[in-house]
Amino acid sequence: MKLRDLLLEPLINSPRRALAALVLLIFATGCDVLGPWLVQFYIDHHLVPQHFPQQALVLLALAYITTQIAAAAGRYWQSVLFARLAADAVRDLRVRVFSHLLRLPQHRIDATPVGELTNRVTSDTDAMRDFYIGFLSSVLKSVVLLVGIFIAMTLIDVRLTLVSALLIPAGIVLIWVFQRLSNAAAMGVRQLRSQQSARLNEAIQGMPIIQMFRQGQQFLARFDQVGQQQYRLRLKIVRFNALLLRSGVDLLSTLALAGLIYGFGITQMGSAHQAIGIGVLYAFISYLGRVSEPLMDICQRFSLYQRASVAGQRLISVLETPLASVGRDQRLIEWSQLELREVRFRHPEAAHDTLRGISGVISPGTFVGIVGATGSGKSTLLDVLCGLKPISDGELLLDGRALSGIAPAVLSETIAVVPQEPFLRSTTLRDNILLGLEVSDAELAEAVSAARLDRVVAALPNGLDTPLGERGLSLSSGERQLLALARALLRKPAILMLDEATASIDSATEAELGKALDALHGKVTLIVVAHRLATIAHADHILVMDNGVIAEQGRHEALLARREGRYWQLWQSAASTT
Repeated sequence: MKLRDLLLEPLINSPRRALAALVLLIFATGCDVLGPWLVQFYIDHHLVPQHFPQQALVLLALAYITTQIAAAAGRYWQSVLFARLAADAVRDLRVRVFSHLLRLPQHRIDATPVGELTNRVTSDTDAMRDFYIGFLSSVLKSVVLLVGIFIAMTLIDVRLTLVSALLIPAGIVLIWVFQRLSNAAAMGVRQLRSQQSARLNEAIQGMPIIQMFRQGQQFLARFDQVGQQQYRLRLKIVRFNALLLRSGVDLLSTLALAGLIYGFGITQMGSAHQAIGIGVLYAFISYLGRVSEPLMDICQRFSLYQRASVAGQRLISVLETPLASVGRDQRLIEWSQLELREVRFRHPEAAHDTLRGISGVISPGTFVGIVGATGSGKSTLLDVLCGLKPISDGELLLDGRALSGIAPAVLSETIAVVPQEPFLRSTTLRDNILLGLEVSDAELAEAVSAARLDRVVAALPNGLDTPLGERGLSLSSGERQLLALARALLRKPAILMLDEATASIDSATEAELGKALDALHGKVTLIVVAHRLATIAHADHILVMDNGVIAEQGRHEALLARREGRYWQLWQSAASTT
């Protein structure tokens, strides 16, 4: 996508509204430029010769008043139409960018700071809105006004028009020089603003740690450093603006006015056409003032175009980021059997594989535990099994079909995941469990009971309708895990995956979660990544990960019988810390 196409999308997508706004603009401009011509006609034909017929003067006054009222009304409706066109365009652009972000691969999201992504959807689209309303609409009005003025000036006197026309190329040169000098600074401002948003978001999320370790001044210094850099670049742009735009056009306008006064105020003073010269001179001085106004308006608003250009390039970089491949197989899953054949996975730009040749079969209804040291590939394996990350090599099959080829809607009905850090909104407990799903109260109560969350609900002041606050911080870590389990169970999945769900919960909540898993044992396929080995001690099959491969596998008792094995070492290490 080209920047030009993105900037002109509102005009292309709404041609009728854009055409109506343009017609109104031309009409208003035509009425507007008639004003000085009517005054010039009055001076030359009535004021100077002292000829004041009442009927002609009344008609002239009515014509002048009518044209000015019509010009104001035309400009108003043109502005309304263009503002609606711009508002619709920005709304559609925001939805388009956010929709694209929702479909990006997980590694693309992880590689970009949250504040930067937020800035793309909000601040950069705001810059586009300012471009549509503040720049594009103004430039169209100014260009049409300039065309109308020069047509009127040409009809009055061609020589004066040629003198005044020198303002146009000179103004274009000023704008071109300003863009060349300030474009790099404008790009730097947008990038620094994104960094500022990212650092602000980072500080807010980590506020408890910042305060605990008394690192407020350090974070403030880092934030202020970006602000100082942004200030210096903005000041640089302001200096270029002050030097080249408003003051430059003012100077050119003054020089053109001096040329008009000299050429047709002095040289024509003694001629026989003095009366006509005075009227023409008045009209041209009036038109010249109106020529400088749109030129200065374009120059002053050019910074909006500059910001929109930078923002547009950043938005295009998001929109052109390749989306995650989506399967199209709509057939329902019947047995829910997972099979891995030499599965490998490598993170983008990583030097080596995170998973190195994983093979095995997970039969329907079995309880599979995955354990291993930090960095052994446990969570990555779970992300691969649920389809969150695409495999780099090998085959991953679900009911004999490639997992990557199955439609996301089918996968979401089959597989549910309880992550280590549950995603919670600042709405009610009910909204967080449902997460957009429409079910009966009985089904919701069943999921809450199965997840052992009913005691938590009973203790809340408004039960399921209790607001949880930002990121659900009114709940404990264990209660948030039980909520995430209830959300997953509400979907009635055939395969349930838990990623270290017991890593940060207390013993009582762990016992509740263990009871919930025991109740599900045999009904759904359970795949549990566990930090605490007691969570998966009753699993049908345990996979012990080490450096991206399955080092050991089997039942709890059989693995413990292997003295000095990886599982035995993990068990002994866990026992020594309790």
